[in-house]
Amino acid sequence: MKNIVILATGGTIAGAGEQGKDIGYKSGSIKAQALIDAIPELKNVANICVEQFCNINSDDVTSEIWIALAKRIQELSQREDVDGIVIMHGTDTMEETAFFLSLTLGGSAPSAAEIAAKPVIMTGSMRPATAAEPDGPANLLFAVKSVVEMSAKNDATVYVAFAGKLMDARLVQKIHANDLDAFAELSSRTSFRDRHLVNAKKSFNILNLRELPRVTVLYFNADADAEFVRFAAERSAGLIIAGAGAGEFSRAWADAITDAVAEKKIPVVISTRINRGSIVPEQLLVPETIAAYDLPPAKAAVLLRLALTVTNNLAEIQEMFESSCTLSS
Repeated sequence: MKNIVILATGGTIAGAGEQGKDIGYKSGSIKAQALIDAIPELKNVANICVEQFCNINSDDVTSEIWIALAKRIQELSQREDVDGIVIMHGTDTMEETAFFLSLTLGGSAPSAAEIAAKPVIMTGSMRPATAAEPDGPANLLFAVKSVVEMSAKNDATVYVAFAGKLMDARLVQKIHANDLDAFAELSSRTSFRDRHLVNAKKSFNILNLRELPRVTVLYFNADADAEFVRFAAERSAGLIIAGAGAGEFSRAWADAITDAVAEKKIPVVISTRINRGSIVPEQLLVPETIAAYDLPPAKAAVLLRLALTVTNNLAEIQEMFESSCTLSS
């Protein structure tokens, strides 16, 4: 059988509350080994080793945790007695952590060739472990079965396994706040093969990093106060604008964004608050801003934070967004 390491980070899957209730629980309350012991079928699927990496609500995840997690995965990937890794994670920020890992795994080693292909699959749950019918056990069992299958194929892509679906980290988004089937791939622009060709283009080296630059996401709505743009520009290394429609906003916001680019000299990435569609450079309302292509605001923030560890050059950052999007090139 394959040897699989489960890294536990907390989340609803490790949540506990009033017995039988789906709400009113505390995330990250139960130790990982207790969750594993409650799923006896796992013993028939793989040899399991469990590590309690941390035990938090995923809303409390930080760039320091992301970097430490990626480095731990790299360490495990270099071991001959590890065939794959499953990460238990809260669902609120799972897509961001998955995207971060997809951009960094392989980039923190001296040479990507030195690391054997090891699959990484994230999973979690929408109900706590103390619910009447928790979904965590089924999701975790599916994730372990999936990582065993991916290991046999030498597939080192980062996936999210949830509600019986295996989804690419570059495409996955949480689409429902309550349903058990809470995640989906929100792009149909490329074939599966083309997505992986795109995914292979960029991997950031985080070996010498402890944290990432601060980036703020600003959500535009009708009559939104443009002073928030100026305030955020004072406190951030970069901005993500979740624009209306095809990345649009008011004249007042356009003026504030222009000031941020010209005076603060920070990159401003234009995304959209709409779940589907893309922003391309030809659509940009403000010169010297950056198009997010089909990355949603939260994932655009992850990429910009990593990009800023390499360069402040706007053209180079734009190129990173183009090469990391899920559009075929």
